[in-house]
Order: sequence, then structure tokens, then C-alpha cells
Amino acid sequence: MTETNYRAMARPRLAATLTALALTLPGVALVATAEPAGAAEGKYYSSCDKLHKDFKHGVAKSAKAAQKQVRQGYGRPSTTKKAKAVYKTNKSRLDRDNDGTACEA
Repeated sequence: MTETNYRAMARPRLAATLTALALTLPGVALVATAEPAGAAEGKYYSSCDKLHKDFKHGVAKSAKAAQKQVRQGYGRPSTTKKAKAVYKTNKSRLDRDNDGTACEA
């Protein structure tokens, strides 16, 4: 058997062995995620001034809430996935009028 053939045969065995080992160790968790760790959690902001440094016109829970702010003369708040997570984390403190937008500016 040549060295090249041996390497090709050893790779699947090594992967299977490592997988089996990881599954049998206590405290090892295998988690498949589509987004980076912490992305689903919104960042905590203590004030609108600090939030405005990252989101110029605030954050909204939906595109409908953002459009409402535009109709009222404000800039369009961010409605990205990250912005929605930030809104969810900070809504109790920073969305005082409960209109679906925190720190509209």
C-alpha cells in the first residue's frame, strides 16, 4: 500500500474517531448555528445617546414601525436582524412611547 492510499483511508477513520470521542465526553456540546455566537442577543444600551453611536436613527421592531417614524418626520430607524435584537433587548427602557421604535431621531 502506498503512502498516498494510506492517508486517503486514514482521514475518514480519524474523523469518525474524533466525532465518537466528542459525543462520549461529558460537557461537550456540539451546536450548529447559522449566525455567530451572540448575534441573536441584542447589545444593551444604557441611553439613547449610546445607541445613536451605532444606529443613527434608532432601531425598530419591524419595517412597519420604521415607516411610521418616517411619516412622522424622523429618519428611518434600522430594521436589520441585529437592530431588531437590539430593540428587543432595550425596548422596556428606550421605547418609552411604545410605538415599536427605540430612540427615534
